[in-house]
Amino acid sequence: MNQALLSLLDLAPAERSRRGLVYTAAEIAAQADLWPTTYERFASFLPSLRPFLEEFLAHPRKCVLLTGAGTSEYVGYCVEGLLRRKLGVPVSVASTTALVVNPQGVFVPGHATLLVSIARSGSSPESLGAVRIAEALPDPVYHLILTANAEGELAREAAVLKRARLLSLDSRTNDQSLAMTAAFSNLVVAGQALAHAGSFSEFQRLLPRIVEGGRNMLARAPDALEALGRQEFDRAVFLGDGAHFGTAIESRLKLQELTGGAVMCAYDTFPGLRHGPEAVIHERTLVVAFLSEDPFARRYELDLLSELRAKRIGRAVLVVADRAGEAARLAEVCVEYDPDGTLGLPAEYAPPVQVIAGQLLGLFKSLALGLKPDNPSEAGVIHRVVEGVKVYDPLSFRAEGRFRVLAGR
Repeated sequence: MNQALLSLLDLAPAERSRRGLVYTAAEIAAQADLWPTTYERFASFLPSLRPFLEEFLAHPRKCVLLTGAGTSEYVGYCVEGLLRRKLGVPVSVASTTALVVNPQGVFVPGHATLLVSIARSGSSPESLGAVRIAEALPDPVYHLILTANAEGELAREAAVLKRARLLSLDSRTNDQSLAMTAAFSNLVVAGQALAHAGSFSEFQRLLPRIVEGGRNMLARAPDALEALGRQEFDRAVFLGDGAHFGTAIESRLKLQELTGGAVMCAYDTFPGLRHGPEAVIHERTLVVAFLSEDPFARRYELDLLSELRAKRIGRAVLVVADRAGEAARLAEVCVEYDPDGTLGLPAEYAPPVQVIAGQLLGLFKSLALGLKPDNPSEAGVIHRVVEGVKVYDPLSFRAEGRFRVLAGR
């Protein structure tokens, strides 16, 4: 592990407390070691899960809906394609924040739905409200709850649902810092395991490569990202394709959260940047490129990076990849987790690895700005668990014009 992260972990407890570093750095550093525990919990969960999935899959018309709020939603984008390919059914992502406002625009009438609720705390009103709205639908809903908090409200709700399964991860994944880091990557690993519910031996072979990639990232990336965090930039654009679209969205949120909004961030796919969003890049903008491990997708990504270099726009380009290769000449900073190519990790399994770079960038930029990473929102604008939200029952409103509260206060 590079010195920049080790030096934070080695601080005396009183100094960690003073600098607001009681949790964040340690949670980032420990997450890859928790991925095997998530795998083991899922393996123990399989005997209960498989007949549940088989019953759902037996419906002639069916779909999978991945839902969560904020970071939990972005877990869905990291595993959406893998689940679609492995389960062979339509899979989509919808935030709980969108679902509770417009459920009729999310659920497909006449279809059985596997609602995969993803949550760190499981105590946000939208998470609970989404489940209760779904449970009242006329079509069958199968609830699969993936949470880092066995004591959360969402975990308790599983006991009263008609068709539900609950997987609670190791309590150490339930981050205590404001920004969600270990919970995110472990929930992604759980989503990858779900895709392999019918082929678990394949995932068993892949997991050690995912873990090694994460450890490599933690060992190789911190010093370069700490130096980059000290550079002057107040905007950042995060780019990713396929499963790394989720990596990009989540990393965008990490930098924006951990800097208390001092760095404003955007995200897009590599080709999508050309269609308007490129206008946001000015002389104080960092471009973060999460390169795909798939050579076909990477061709598009290299074309875009070449265009940025030719236009000479942006403060700097950070490339995050298994191996940078040709991209090394198109970036000011490169972070690689598999430079000799021994892991050969497929792109769909790399988000837990690559997102560590986004987390570390947020951590070091927060410190460079003099903020406290555990709670960077000095004015208390954002909180670890969202407060003050009420979720209303759409059925009672449409039937009676009455606002009945389903969740929250």
